[in-house]
Amino acid sequence: MKNKMKRILALIVCISFILTFLPINSVSFAKPRYDVWKDKIKVYDADKKIKRAEAEYEGYKYIATFDKDTNEIKLKVKPIATKKFDKSLDSSSLNEERNFSVKVEYFDGENLKAKLIDEKTKEEYNIGDSDTVSAQFVIALPIAVGLIEALISALLAIGEAIVIVGITYIAASRILEKIKNSSYDYYMAIIRNNNVYIGPAIDYETAYNRVSLFEGDVFCRTESKAKTLALNVAYSKRGTIIGPERHKDYANYYPHYHVKDAYGYKLASHIFFPY
Repeated sequence: MKNKMKRILALIVCISFILTFLPINSVSFAKPRYDVWKDKIKVYDADKKIKRAEAEYEGYKYIATFDKDTNEIKLKVKPIATKKFDKSLDSSSLNEERNFSVKVEYFDGENLKAKLIDEKTKEEYNIGDSDTVSAQFVIALPIAVGLIEALISALLAIGEAIVIVGITYIAASRILEKIKNSSYDYYMAIIRNNNVYIGPAIDYETAYNRVSLFEGDVFCRTESKAKTLALNVAYSKRGTIIGPERHKDYANYYPHYHVKDAYGYKLASHIFFPY
């Protein structure tokens, strides 16, 4: 009987220990809400290429960085004060600095879905719109998951970035000059909220297939490149080109061409270029 009571007490101590260091926000089924954490978050430029967001909460400092050239996101979580733990429990991991790579799978300006990848153990943890928080997550990461979501969302939002199927796109207005002076002629593109976003550079064949096979939009470095691409696709379809068009109602809707096939059907893909 005494042994059974000891086991029950030990279990209660373990549960209490976990709950002590797990903020309520960590177990939340709601979508990430930046406004809950905004007073704790500071965002600034660490240098010309790195955007940085920081916050302190419950004895930990959270540091998220966004590389504006590579779109790479990193997260560092480190204790800012040594805490006293029950000696019978292994608490060494709670006093160690943790470093994560962040793989964003989806971000539309509000909703986030991502994975944290522990750079030491290579373990992965879902954040964002995950429906559940596993026991492994709770024990391994007794940190404010909601705050992490807010940090990452803040960095992406300020950088005017969205992520669709793991591909990061930046608002065209932010990188237009860089595109004009680039050695690459073609880029993946996408339209969201009446804005044009530019993704990774692609070769001519990929750009051609995106338009011809209705796979998506393309942003070209020059109007000449855009028109040539449109003409080549139109030729293959025995059709014509439309444009250049520009919808004046949308300030960030860049000039573009469309292709019309032999049956008069207007292909959905836009072939954008700078104005």
